[in-house]
Amino acid sequence: MKFILLTILSTIIIFFVWNIMKKIFFTKFYGNLPPRPDASTAKRGKVEQKVKWDAETVDYEEVKDKESNN
Repeated sequence: MKFILLTILSTIIIFFVWNIMKKIFFTKFYGNLPPRPDASTAKRGKVEQKVKWDAETVDYEEVKDKESNN
């Protein structure tokens, strides 16, 4: 019984110490990394530029590029 209580207490203490250490050192190690662009927002921006959405019928028209006319 003593072994189980000691194990549970040790686990709780290690958990809290780990979280405190992570909060202290996480910004130091990973704070200098440049932000990565989100892939979903980049794709969404391309779709919104090429497609005209009709709110009533949910139909769309493709916008022809100026380069494709040449």
